[in-house]
Amino acid sequence: MVLLLHNHEIRELMDLPDYMDAVEAGYRDYGRGAGAAHPRTNLWIKGERQSEEYTGGHLPAGSKASFKFKAGLLPGLRGAGVNAYTAGLPGGLETFMFLFDTDTGGLVAIMEVMYLSWLKTAAVSALATRHLAPPDCAVLALFSTGRHARSQLYGLTLVADIQRVQAYSRNADNRRAFCEKMSAELGIEVVPADSPKDALRDADIVTAVTTSPTPVFDGIDLPDKPLHINGLGAHYPFVREIDSHTVINSRVFVDVMRQGLGENGEIVIPIGEGLIDESHVVGDLGSLVAGIVPGRLEDTNWTLFLSGGTGVDDIAVATGLYRRALECGVGTEFAFNQPYEFEI
Repeated sequence: MVLLLHNHEIRELMDLPDYMDAVEAGYRDYGRGAGAAHPRTNLWIKGERQSEEYTGGHLPAGSKASFKFKAGLLPGLRGAGVNAYTAGLPGGLETFMFLFDTDTGGLVAIMEVMYLSWLKTAAVSALATRHLAPPDCAVLALFSTGRHARSQLYGLTLVADIQRVQAYSRNADNRRAFCEKMSAELGIEVVPADSPKDALRDADIVTAVTTSPTPVFDGIDLPDKPLHINGLGAHYPFVREIDSHTVINSRVFVDVMRQGLGENGEIVIPIGEGLIDESHVVGDLGSLVAGIVPGRLEDTNWTLFLSGGTGVDDIAVATGLYRRALECGVGTEFAFNQPYEFEI
């Protein structure tokens, strides 16, 4: 039997700490060499953009949208699967997970992905922050005031004693509304910043999760002290949220090495300019969580984590949701008619 899980059903199965536990288990399995990941593949749909509202992220010239997929294998969690989705068309983002059991080989679940991806993204950056941030972090510079900024803030408060958040986005009204809402929800000081430079003042953690194709702050304005930076919004080699100055002067980690070196513009662009080479990326989240590569060294000032979402975190979370759904009796079961007897 295959279990069908909708977004509203997924929402009630796990909370954010559960997502963090699942992601950590998945990356540990991957980091120890048991798992595998197929990097995101973008298949571009040619044509004219139908509307600026449906950009589907950042598009190369001559393309109106994309079909994307990424896959992961985590035998330690008994999970493998593919996340496939379209982006940029009037129907909005359509994204689904096909989850297989690596012990039986069977397809066990088909899931809507919008809700799980929202919390999964927050869990990944919170996990990286827990491993890479300096101790006693209290001030967060947050670039973005959208839905991902909200979940990021919830995740980061689980791993650091955040006392003040300085939030910046281009729309002043959105900044103000976001800060008022999050201050009330979390009981901490969340204030709008008038400029990127103001957002960075005294920051211990910096998180960017925007749709900007160009750097959202100037690395020269970063405080000259130990701090950690998350760059989460860009996953195309021709765009970046974080500038070369920050990358060059940071100890850099990505989510999955092969994918990060291929799609993070923060890495691809300065490599193309001859400013760094691939060895500048010291490790990925799997090697970090598995204890193979050390995170913050004694002389480390800035650490930088770059992530666009991978098959590892997809499968890690999906297997957790699937098992919780079985325990709770959530979802709709249906059957395919395999095996099939072929006759002419």
